[in-house]
Amino acid sequence: MAKHPAMPDSELRGFERIAVPLMEQVNRLHPLRRATHRVQGTAMGGLIHFVVNNLVEAHGLEELARAHVPRGLIIVSNHRSFFDFYFLGTWVTFHTPHCKEVQFPVRSDFFYTNPLGLAVNLVVAGGSMWPPVFRDERRRTLNPIGVHQIAQAFGPGVMMGIHPEGKRSKLEDPYCFLPLRPGLGQLLDLVDPEVRVVPAYVVGTSSSVQREVGRNFGPKAKRGEPIRLWYGPVRSVGSITAAASDALERTEIAFAGVRDLAEQDRARYGAQVR
Repeated sequence: MAKHPAMPDSELRGFERIAVPLMEQVNRLHPLRRATHRVQGTAMGGLIHFVVNNLVEAHGLEELARAHVPRGLIIVSNHRSFFDFYFLGTWVTFHTPHCKEVQFPVRSDFFYTNPLGLAVNLVVAGGSMWPPVFRDERRRTLNPIGVHQIAQAFGPGVMMGIHPEGKRSKLEDPYCFLPLRPGLGQLLDLVDPEVRVVPAYVVGTSSSVQREVGRNFGPKAKRGEPIRLWYGPVRSVGSITAAASDALERTEIAFAGVRDLAEQDRARYGAQVR
């Protein structure tokens, strides 16, 4: 595996100078990443599965489990709550053979600027919230480095999740989406064409741990709307890049599967606003 480029220390500030190089080192060492996922990722995934299992309805996992995924998997999803990828990733980990280690890019604020954020990343997420995504004026310098870091980390058993909307949607209608950003398309242009992309759609989540855990263990009749996870048809990165001329167009093609899944949910369940 090629050594991924490091983010220059001259561009980092405050606690970032500790957190960013540390997480780069953790994610540069393939055996360490995989061991961390097996121990911490599997343990936390098991806990997540336990505390929301009564709420989750998953669609499309059987087809995903049978898919050929030779060089890693990218989950492309809408973004409704802080926990979308905790649910989507956990169900892939526990119900398919495709995930041996996981990576989810995350905003740099808190997770890379605060010691508590770094602790959450290491202890709760097993270091999987990497690389950081910067939203200030440094994004033009540092975020392209992050994209290259992700691209070089792909291989058999690696799973990554990305929200092309860029931020959490607060729209009342769960079947409407925010404008897409080109980051996914930029990544697709760098990874192995044999990496696979699976669209995913999640609805019924909130950003309250107490609420979700409480209704999971509450009376069945009072649990409310289920958390519905939809996984669509898998396609290769090469098939997407061959059909698009620029990064935003590649993103739109990949996200089209998410829109299709949203329409399937709307047709089956109706517009249950959450």
